[in-house]
Amino acid sequence: MEKEKNFLLRKISKNLRRLRIEHNYTQEYVAEQIGIHLTTYQKYESKSPYNIRIYNLYLIAKFYNVTIDSLLK
Repeated sequence: MEKEKNFLLRKISKNLRRLRIEHNYTQEYVAEQIGIHLTTYQKYESKSPYNIRIYNLYLIAKFYNVTIDSLLK
């Protein structure tokens, strides 16, 4: 179970970084727009998995106008 969780968190992390770079945003800008601390957002994009709150995942998906499901793929 832990392996699957870490796998999904790494996928989310990779997709968050990809979306941010595609939009030419800084981590600071994204964190500010969704109302979370910069260090929290940095952890979401880091290579070591970090538990992301579902509501924050929702806010990020809404910010980028994508589905939560697309962040898991």
